[in-house]
Amino acid sequence: MKPTKPTKETLSRSYILETTLKIIDQIGLHKFSMRKLGEDMNVSPMAVYRYFPNQDALFDGLVEWIWQAALIEKEDSTNDGWQEQLINIMTHLRQALLKHPNALPLISTHPLVTKAEFILVENILVNLKKKGLELQPTTVFLINSLTSYTLGFVWTEAIEPKHGGHVDSVLMKELQDGSELLNSLLKSIQDKQFTSEEQFLMGIRAILVGWK
Repeated sequence: MKPTKPTKETLSRSYILETTLKIIDQIGLHKFSMRKLGEDMNVSPMAVYRYFPNQDALFDGLVEWIWQAALIEKEDSTNDGWQEQLINIMTHLRQALLKHPNALPLISTHPLVTKAEFILVENILVNLKKKGLELQPTTVFLINSLTSYTLGFVWTEAIEPKHGGHVDSVLMKELQDGSELLNSLLKSIQDKQFTSEEQFLMGIRAILVGWK
């Protein structure tokens, strides 16, 4: 969907971010430039600098914008315990990231740096605490583990391998014929016994088992 340009002559922060994401979705992060952004919006790149002093600040703003859209609490999850709340949050994050795979390098490499991002995390933790999560020094590692797992899972789902990484069916058959263990492990994958979402949820729940 094409971002809706503001009705006034001036730009807006949200319109610039929407357009930036649209361009990255279309051509990839490595081909993005402030010049292309200006051309798409039919303005001088200098107009963007009134809102973002440089491309780094623009990307920080885009990461913040994506996190805010991805981590908003789902209305139907209000009665769940903290574990299910976290599962819902990470499921929503996965769904949001799958829509913008070209933005994964940004999300994966940009830590939280803005005030809005930290406020977002604080609000999530407050809600989780209300649902029974005991906040401890290890809590941050729980959140990081779930987030890293979700990002990594989406990478494997959304990014096609380049320069190799393709399955050799002849080799796989040879390995399975020679090993009952490998055959039993690989068969569920080959038979597509579990959907991507089911695999994702199995991993999330396995991580959560260790936290009380």
